[in-house]
Amino acid sequence: MERLKNALEAADAVIIGAGAGLSTSAGFVYDGERFHQNFSNFETKYGFHDMYSGGFYPYSTPEEFWAY
Repeated sequence: MERLKNALEAADAVIIGAGAGLSTSAGFVYDGERFHQNFSNFETKYGFHDMYSGGFYPYSTPEEFWAY
């Protein structure tokens, strides 16, 4: 722990690589009210029910993906 502490104190920057698990562990929710408020049109058109699934949906065009 001392070596890690010293390395962190001496570093100019620290880069953390994290996926969806980090935001989920912090309490971020991918469905529910936030999803319905902001993405209900996508739910209606494409049939997915959470923000996470929308990022992996096989859209027909790149424009649809980027619109999401």
